[in-house]
Amino acid sequence: MQTITLEVPEAQIIRWVGQLSPVAKRDVLKLLVPRLDEAESLVDYGEQRMRELSARRGLNWDRLPEDEREQLVDALLHEA
Repeated sequence: MQTITLEVPEAQIIRWVGQLSPVAKRDVLKLLVPRLDEAESLVDYGEQRMRELSARRGLNWDRLPEDEREQLVDALLHEA
């Protein structure tokens, strides 16, 4: 079997990846970030924890605007 080398600009590859299905994009991410599942689990845990901490203060994390989320996180960090 003969090998052929094809030179493709990185920008073109990025455009191609952008056209992939969501499942294929996730597969590319898993290839590029081997521990992606662990990172996603950590993010999911963090989101759930923020919802719990917000609820204790009578707030709904999912309805908070980004600036109020940042203020809440800052307040939580300075409580400790």
